Amino acid sequence: VIASMYSVYHGPQGLTAIAEAVHGKAVALRDALTGAGLEVVEGEVFDTLTVTVPGRAAEVVATALDSGITLWEQSADQVRLSVDEVTTQAHLGAVAAAFGVEATIQVEPAGIGGALERTSEFLTHPTFHRYRSETAMLRYLRRLSDKDFALDRGMIPLGSCTMKLNA
Repeated sequence: VIASMYSVYHGPQGLTAIAEAVHGKAVALRDALTGAGLEVVEGEVFDTLTVTVPGRAAEVVATALDSGITLWEQSADQVRLSVDEVTTQAHLGAVAAAFGVEATIQVEPAGIGGALERTSEFLTHPTFHRYRSETAMLRYLRRLSDKDFALDRGMIPLGSCTMKLNA
């Protein structure tokens, strides 16, 4: 329910902007790491990177954890990580530093192309285009909840939980 309301509130344009911002962070981090000579396994990335660090995965994960960042030690030679909409440039810098890369990472939203590019429309129902303010969203949620029947609105008869339909 929360994910659906997130989609209703942001709509296709908002979700696209969030996706491009997240993708931009992953691309910027990938470029910083590969620029320092590290190998990123994935060719095309969206939000997740697998970085090859021969024999150093545990060290990289421990260093990141000391900075308050959790990475995944996929194997002794690979570390896996993801970025999201709340990832900041400071987070990206700390991740790069955990890999031993000192770089200023400049983040720009990046268009999603290639095999990851969406070719169909999404969220086309009018509901996903209407509610852009907190007030409008709250009123929409209230209208939905008013359609629900609950104990505070009337009596629920005995047997209602087992006898949904007796045609």
